[in-house]
Amino acid sequence: MNDLPGQHNTPVTPTARADGLSPSQQAHATFGRAIVILMALVPCTAATSRRIVADAARSAGARPDEVAAAVIAMRVGEPVAPVLDEALRRVLADARTLPIPANASWLPPQPDVLRRHVTHLRAARRRAVAAPDDAGVRSELENAAYNLCILMEQRSAHGALLAAEELIAVNRLNAPADRPPQLSGQRRGVPPAALTISPVT
Repeated sequence: MNDLPGQHNTPVTPTARADGLSPSQQAHATFGRAIVILMALVPCTAATSRRIVADAARSAGARPDEVAAAVIAMRVGEPVAPVLDEALRRVLADARTLPIPANASWLPPQPDVLRRHVTHLRAARRRAVAAPDDAGVRSELENAAYNLCILMEQRSAHGALLAAEELIAVNRLNAPADRPPQLSGQRRGVPPAALTISPVT
């Protein structure tokens, strides 16, 4: 493509779309959009999100781009093939891991620091779902998830968020100052996989 001004005689190929994207470009954009949506909904990093798509594709005997299209369709309430729906929900449930027990030497973050990180992650998730094509939003979400993992010493963003929510609840009960709140490590009842945003899913 020639970027010189005044030259607009580039031929339109038979595969060109009204939005200016070829089918392969459209598929690439759909895949990227689905990755960000999954990052927000689990929540998780981009690497885990790509693994979710790959695992669901293997489980359903489908292509990754078909799984990506299903993610977007499910998000807006459109029907998808039952085999894709089942595979996605099963893989999403597996991706939502419980927190690991806190190390005995771990010092819980200050309540205001913890709330600030959780609030940031929640806001980044909402923005990512609203604007999955925005590279800046995706980067913000990845950083927010990573920082919460470091803060809570957890291996997954979902586990870190669950752990943070539990600690926030404990802090609300005004635990004695001489016994800082610790994670129970016994949390159960993780919500079922769903393509919805909530504080801990």
